[in-house]
Amino acid sequence: MHDIISFPAAPTQSIIERYLVHAHPYPRSYQPAKLIALRREHGVMNRLYRTERELILHPGELIAPQVQRLSLEQQRRLLGYIEARRISFGFEEAETYKFYLLEVAYELRHLPRTSQPIRSHTYYQLEELLSGKPLVLHATARSRK
Repeated sequence: MHDIISFPAAPTQSIIERYLVHAHPYPRSYQPAKLIALRREHGVMNRLYRTERELILHPGELIAPQVQRLSLEQQRRLLGYIEARRISFGFEEAETYKFYLLEVAYELRHLPRTSQPIRSHTYYQLEELLSGKPLVLHATARSRK
């Protein structure tokens, strides 16, 4: 298991931070990780998140019955995120999505970033992102050093 999986999230970053929810089309062949980092423009990361819950949902269908087992607060966050994303960024309506209900684990005040834009997910070691270095290497690049 990796320490951290990092996703590019620049277009949806503000709604992710507002509702503490992230989503991507499902299924994807991501390897498990303990934490999530979301990359802003230029590969900047400002937080690491723990996952409270993971759900597989169809945003094109009625959502409320699919999330009744969540707490009222989690339902509010998830439904708010889905509505905000529909308006701003959208969903592929025929797709199934994996939703992550998040909680902040670490604030990365030094704002580490990648040396070049990375268009897909990548993995990091926790010590690398907490090192204080402005430029960080993903796990594969670190293992080649």
